[in-house]
Amino acid sequence: MLIFVNHDDMRSLELMEECVHRGIYVSDQLNDIKYADIIYMGAKGIDRKNRLMMNTETRVIPDHIFKNLKKDCILLTLIHNDYLEELSNEYHFHYCALLDKEEFVRKNSILTAEGLISYLIVHRRYPIYHSYITVLGYGHCAQPIIQYLKAMGAQVTVAVRNKKWKDNIESLGCCFCYLKDVDLSQVDILINTIPSIIIEKEKLDLAKKDILIVDIASYPYGIDHHYALSIGLNSQILPSIPNKYAYGYAGKMIADEIERMFKNE
Repeated sequence: MLIFVNHDDMRSLELMEECVHRGIYVSDQLNDIKYADIIYMGAKGIDRKNRLMMNTETRVIPDHIFKNLKKDCILLTLIHNDYLEELSNEYHFHYCALLDKEEFVRKNSILTAEGLISYLIVHRRYPIYHSYITVLGYGHCAQPIIQYLKAMGAQVTVAVRNKKWKDNIESLGCCFCYLKDVDLSQVDILINTIPSIIIEKEKLDLAKKDILIVDIASYPYGIDHHYALSIGLNSQILPSIPNKYAYGYAGKMIADEIERMFKNE
């Protein structure tokens, strides 16, 4: 068995090292991709112009690469890629996005939560303890973040669209709030996990001047960051936290999934 690993971030380097330790044959040379049984194409994979980030360099992947893949090989990315799914139907490979897997998402969310907590501790003059924190969203990423913040003594408000989460949120000792009713006038830290603009100019104008805004969602994010910065607020976008704060374990998680695929063959 051979695995091709595309180096597009720290996770991929750890993945390659982990595979070697487990006795799995690995290559990062594009010429070897036609021999691979499993291809890890990085976090996002290629775009619709066949461009791929490899070792901080953008490469264009020719179509013949896909035509020459081994029959029934498995191609992986972290984030779901519609274009690769289309190509998998055209050619003869199986496509899988790891963040479509429930257990992988759960573990990745824990890494994201730990990395975020680390960022908050390092970049604030005050402790999380007794801070007033509002979290936008109650999905996979938000839930461990909320649990960690409560365990550290924060006063947590969780803002969501749907009332169905009210009992769950209040059972954690948090305050429930609708997204449309978010009030930033007393909030020390605002954490967004929703990839859709929620906080616009009107709400930002009422925010405390020393508020820390942290957005861990994907584009288009959940906050008008340009406006927040223009009025002097500390507004930060933190994408791919596991790649920065826990890349060793993040690489191991991918290796575990690959090994599971080997065993299921």
